[in-house]
Amino acid sequence: MLLYDYHGVLDWFGSDRDSEAVREFVCDATDIPVGCKYVKCRATCQGYTEIPRNLSTQTTSITLYDSSIKRVPTGAFARYSEIRILKNKKYNSPPPPPRYLDGSDIHELGKGAFLNLTKLFWLALDNNQISELRPGHFAGLTNLESLRANKNRITMADFSDLEGSDALNFINLNENQLTSKGLRLPELPALNEILLDENNFETIPDTLFAGCPSLKLLYVRKLTSNINTVAWHQEYAKEQDKDDRGGHVSKFGAAGRTVSSSIALPRSANARSRRGNEVMPVVHHSRVSNLAFNEITSVPLNVFQPLKNLTRLQLGYNRFHNLPMAVLTPLTRLYSLDLEGINLDTLQKNAFDTFEQLDFVYFKKFHYCATYAPRAKRCRPTSDGVSSLSHLLDKTLLRAAVWVISCVTCMGNVLVLWGRFTAKDENRVLTIIIRNLAVSDMLMGLYLFVIAITDMIFRDNYNRVASSWMSSWFCTFLGVLAMTSLEVSVLILSFMSVERYMLIAAPLKGHRTMTPQTAFASVIIIWITGIALALMPVIHWRSSTRFYGVNGMCFPLHIDDPYLIGWEYSAFVFLGLNLTGLLVIGYAYAAMFVSVWRTRHACSLSVGDSEFALRFFLIVLTDAACWAPIIILKIRAMMRYPISADLHAWVVVFILPVNSAVNPLLYTFTTPKFRERLNDGWFAKVHSRTSTSMSNRNIMLSLSNGKEYINKIPPMLDFNKKKTQQTMQQMILIVYSNR
Repeated sequence: MLLYDYHGVLDWFGSDRDSEAVREFVCDATDIPVGCKYVKCRATCQGYTEIPRNLSTQTTSITLYDSSIKRVPTGAFARYSEIRILKNKKYNSPPPPPRYLDGSDIHELGKGAFLNLTKLFWLALDNNQISELRPGHFAGLTNLESLRANKNRITMADFSDLEGSDALNFINLNENQLTSKGLRLPELPALNEILLDENNFETIPDTLFAGCPSLKLLYVRKLTSNINTVAWHQEYAKEQDKDDRGGHVSKFGAAGRTVSSSIALPRSANARSRRGNEVMPVVHHSRVSNLAFNEITSVPLNVFQPLKNLTRLQLGYNRFHNLPMAVLTPLTRLYSLDLEGINLDTLQKNAFDTFEQLDFVYFKKFHYCATYAPRAKRCRPTSDGVSSLSHLLDKTLLRAAVWVISCVTCMGNVLVLWGRFTAKDENRVLTIIIRNLAVSDMLMGLYLFVIAITDMIFRDNYNRVASSWMSSWFCTFLGVLAMTSLEVSVLILSFMSVERYMLIAAPLKGHRTMTPQTAFASVIIIWITGIALALMPVIHWRSSTRFYGVNGMCFPLHIDDPYLIGWEYSAFVFLGLNLTGLLVIGYAYAAMFVSVWRTRHACSLSVGDSEFALRFFLIVLTDAACWAPIIILKIRAMMRYPISADLHAWVVVFILPVNSAVNPLLYTFTTPKFRERLNDGWFAKVHSRTSTSMSNRNIMLSLSNGKEYINKIPPMLDFNKKKTQQTMQQMILIVYSNR
């Protein structure tokens, strides 16, 4: 569903002024100039290098396209006193449907160029090469309502010819090269909208808009020299107030009027000796103010106090160090508020509930909607990729994935624990390690299971409880649970990789076989380390739950906002510990693979080579598939590359738990010993009930495997060091491959 923010001034564009004006006219179309055509009294001419001189005197509109008119001389339109609309267009033939000005090559306007056009109300000069608008250029335009001169090269714009006009209400000067010295606005009592985006203002004098009492829409975005401070000054402010604000008292206005709202811009290098900043007033009756895409860094608390009629405010994409809620409190009539790109992490819950008429609100982060403006009718962004305003897990596929992965992870690791606790295993060290790995992985499954249940509870009402949920200690507990699972798994897998490497790749270099007591002590240390890592941010930010409560999943990946609270800790975990663990595991298994491959090649043994290589490859692959994408995304996010919100969701649901779901398969279910137990145990009982012949076949297969196992042991007749090391590697490999 598409939603549009319609708050603004669109009345002028909705009127069909020209149609009403020309109803009484009938144009003489018997002598139409070459390249021109008429629709009623509206002329459209193509390919001209000067203003056509022989059109009907009753012409009410002239549109020039694909023309190259370098100069509009004095009196160029003197004989066309009925013109209401004048515009130039430039595009390739055939022309598209009528629209706003798209281009021309006018470089210069002569003084008096529009004399006698007393009925002209729309003048479009945009997208030309005009550099100056001086007194005399607009002489005679007593009824001009709309002036469009954007996308030129204007460095000087003086509208003295239009002084006192009660018709002019719209001026567009976007994308020019104007400075504060180059723009002069006289008394324009009807002007209610002016666009000054993308110009070269360094300072704007406080008198610039003093003659515009009806100004309602002011757009000052993307300035080449950006605003860095917003301030307002009252005419009779006390000296103490002046010192507190760091500015000066500004006295100005027409007919004794005091304009008490202003925006201060950075001073140029030549003006630094002046006292205070020069200011730009925003008049009392303004309804819309657009200050987005500048670099405003601070605002005094009372900056919007005089603007109680403001209905739309755009402050997005500025560089506020802090935006206190008291700044916006006077604006009780706001319908639309744009704060995109601004961090608001210090505000209180439900901070925007005081704006009862607020219809649209735009934030940088999705969770601001639920935390600060739960009553707003429409809030953007509508999702963070995981949650929406209605659901904790927004997408149906995401919900299904959480349920499936949580169930697979829990069931797989429960089977591992059952098998490891019920079976008598000679290798107690490996059993201790695998049991603890299964417990750690099962915690990740429990985390996802609780998230899935919470999504069911909050379904269709998430917006009402989102703030409470993310700030709850239970959400923090879930985050600690997931972080503990992740880090303990990383540490155990790294520990197991190093232990296997020492036994297989270097069995005769003084490494002693680990005892069960040593293994037990090692995993205890790993668990203490993992839990401490997960609790560290909770203790450090004990006054709040913001670290784990950054999203509905309660897990601080810090990908969508890489420099959020606790980003240093998050970077240390994912780019420090996890990256180191991935490198250790990759190196250990690569070294084991090379060492054993050489040994088997030297002994001419090929039994089980393909299975051995496949298992090593899968172990390294799944570790890399889990951590490498997260590490890469983390680095890209910290380099300010945009990360898709949907990608963030799938990382948490699919990539993060992949190790926990696959570890039972790699370290237990695919081992020959486990398959043998299944064949001799549960499968054998089932088969014995259905077919005696199947049972006999299993017995023969078991005997055959035993014979083959004996044949795997190479003769130990040569006691030189090299042969002994190869033999020991083979024996250790056989033992581990059967575990």
